[in-house]
Parts: sequence; C-alpha cells; structure tokens
Amino acid sequence: MATPGRSPEPQISSQVENVVARYQNGYRVARTINGLSPICKLVGFLAGICSIFFGVMGSELLMRPNPSMTSVANYGSQHNAYLISVIFFGAFVAFVGWVSGVLVTGYSQHLKAALDAAVNTSPFLSEAQRAELTNLR
Repeated sequence: MATPGRSPEPQISSQVENVVARYQNGYRVARTINGLSPICKLVGFLAGICSIFFGVMGSELLMRPNPSMTSVANYGSQHNAYLISVIFFGAFVAFVGWVSGVLVTGYSQHLKAALDAAVNTSPFLSEAQRAELTNLR
C-alpha cells in the first residue's frame, strides 16, 4: 500500500530507467563480443603464418638428417616431409583461429537475439523505448 504523501510514479520511472540501462549494457556487451571476432580470426591467421614462416626457417637451420631414418628416407625426403608437416600445422593453427572467431560471432548473435526477445516482451517498456533499444546495434 502506498503512503498518502507519495505517489508510485517515481518508483516506476526509476524501474524503467534501470531496465533500459540493463538492456543498453547488454547490447553493449554483445557488440563488444562481436568486435572480438575479427580479432580472433586475424590473430589465428597471423599465428598460422608465423608458424609456417618460423617452421620453414627453422628447417633450414636446424634440420639434420636423422640417421635412424636413412634406411627409410633420404635427407631430401625427410626435409620435404618436415616442410609439409609445418605447412599443415600452420594451416591448422589458422583454421582454429577462424573457428574461434566464428564461435565468438555466434555467441554475440545469440546474446543479441536473447536481448531482443527480452526487450520485446518486457512489460516495463513502451513501444518507443523498445524500438530505441533494438536499434542500438
């Protein structure tokens, strides 16, 4: 029951402001997470390129014939197998970076969809407030 000297409107207004601020913060987090996606992809690509580059450079400096493998493969074959494995490893590292970027994008889109559903079903918001919040993307 409300007290005689106070009206419930300021409390409702502050509740609406709190709800709007919560949704705005949620959309801000979703945009930030979505911004991490290209960074993950770029870092993965650069790590793959560096793996290949340093692997090839290391093969020229550190690769020595394996005496236990001379009956199976000569030095050239060992070197080629090493180079191929370095290239596949670098491609794998780049692929993992790309997949992590896609997963981060998917998570941010899922968060935005959940926020859209929450905003559109919130009893505290007017249609104008809903439209303003969902256009923050």
